[in-house]
Amino acid sequence: MKLTKVLKKIKVYDLFWIVATLILLIGLSGINNPDNTFDINVHDTYFVIAHFYGAVLFSLFYFLNGLGYWLVLKVYKKHLITSLTIIHSVILIGSFIFYQAIVYYNKTFVRYYFYFDDNYRLINMTLISELLLIIFIGMPVYIVNLLIGLFRKINT
Repeated sequence: MKLTKVLKKIKVYDLFWIVATLILLIGLSGINNPDNTFDINVHDTYFVIAHFYGAVLFSLFYFLNGLGYWLVLKVYKKHLITSLTIIHSVILIGSFIFYQAIVYYNKTFVRYYFYFDDNYRLINMTLISELLLIIFIGMPVYIVNLLIGLFRKINT
């Protein structure tokens, strides 16, 4: 089978489920040190979250996004607005790819060539900006797209 035929058969919910699986595998595989944590400082309080729980949480988030698309497309047999689906998918899947690239960049170039041991400012700034982008643009687009798709009279 040609690659183009395979790519045409991949639906948007398949992409989200693939990313959810990748996040879970990366978080559980030991690529990262299992003792690593996310440290979030809010005023005088530190929230410390283990990478394992962060990976499970983000994997569940991407899986539920794919499940929402699957329910509307397969169960309710409704059309979604293609442009909104593309915007949401590019923001969420692109943010995953961009974050992994920043982490790889930080681990290889910054640490080994510039000799910084704990330079995670770039990673933290990237994570916060991507979370804000997802919360304020990606998720409203997703919710609007699903609601329009559910209440449209056009079926597939």
